[in-house]
Amino acid sequence: MCYELAVIGLGPGGSSTLYNAAKHGVKAIGLDKRREIGIPIQCGEFLPQSHMYKEILPNAKHIELLTSFPKYIVRNMIKKVSLYSPKGREYRDFFDGYVIDRSEYDKWLVSKSVNEGAEIHIQTAVYDVTWLDKKYLVKAKSGNRNIEIKAENLVIAAGSSSSLIEKVGLVYETDKYNLSNVIQFVMAGVEIDNDKIEMYSGKKYAPGTYAWIIPRGNGYANVGLGIRKPFIPREDRDASPRKFLNRFIHRHPIASKKLQKAQAVSIIGGVVPVGPPLRTVGKNVLLVGDSANQVISSLGAGIPTSVIAGSIAGETIYKYLNNECSLDYYEKTWKIEIGKALENGYKLRKIIDILCRSDRLMEEALRFFGKSHMTDLTRTRYPTGSKFISWVEKTARTL
Repeated sequence: MCYELAVIGLGPGGSSTLYNAAKHGVKAIGLDKRREIGIPIQCGEFLPQSHMYKEILPNAKHIELLTSFPKYIVRNMIKKVSLYSPKGREYRDFFDGYVIDRSEYDKWLVSKSVNEGAEIHIQTAVYDVTWLDKKYLVKAKSGNRNIEIKAENLVIAAGSSSSLIEKVGLVYETDKYNLSNVIQFVMAGVEIDNDKIEMYSGKKYAPGTYAWIIPRGNGYANVGLGIRKPFIPREDRDASPRKFLNRFIHRHPIASKKLQKAQAVSIIGGVVPVGPPLRTVGKNVLLVGDSANQVISSLGAGIPTSVIAGSIAGETIYKYLNNECSLDYYEKTWKIEIGKALENGYKLRKIIDILCRSDRLMEEALRFFGKSHMTDLTRTRYPTGSKFISWVEKTARTL
């Protein structure tokens, strides 16, 4: 059977693509290697509340799937975000958000796709794609059998390290500075303010990134961190991400008090791209989400940008099939809607790279500028021409 579109990977980006294509009448199929959509949870599960998109993504139009989901998907309401310096000073910003049930959110997206006529195959791992006779031949292992699917167009939303990206002639992220190894526990028995997300800096616990406690409500929280290899101290070169997380949970002077009664009930790990966006259009193929580095790299946040990009991708495929645009329409449109946020996120991450070289430098920067620039961080605004940028640039020249 031949489809007009095959989507590989049914996280938020892939599912949004599938839905927006199917609702326009595109004959589409979605393939996912997992046994259950949304499991395991693969992020901190945080989304901005609807009115916040005007501040953080003011040009975004494709936000339907970020603002119209059912109430049962919301676990908890957030009102503020705190960043702790290496010495434990707190810098707070007010930010309205949701902690969602990511597994239910992903299932909701997929169910909307099915309701629009899309076909879904789970437990189906794609291992090869080949352009043949003006179509893609997609080879996959589905359960205990090998299957082949033909599709006129392909969307890859299978993560940053998918080998399929190279098979279609595009490039995936390999720069060690642009990849963060992430680990997270869901923990019960956490003693934390239910309306506040906490972020922690410090080379000892989260070199090159940050650690977090995100309250789910009822004593549960997502507790995790990221590490980037170039920033790991020499004495910890052989330490695993789990060792860093256990250290944070048991030894951080502030977080450990909130986690002293907590117990892990699940664990996830993975790699998050934190580099600039990649080329997203190839020969009858589009990249979406982590596969395209569509992540706000200063925060490691990728759900909103992936959903918006996926919605644009689905629309693009429909218009392309009806000779209304070229596939380049996808890249032009996502750059208009989320490109500035991705660009600012990467610029901010480069500044953070400088500060992450030493806890002393991070401490000093936050002491002088933390209060005035927390809003810039949470809303991904690059403070062009500010005293902070001048200070960082001057400090960097002395290192």
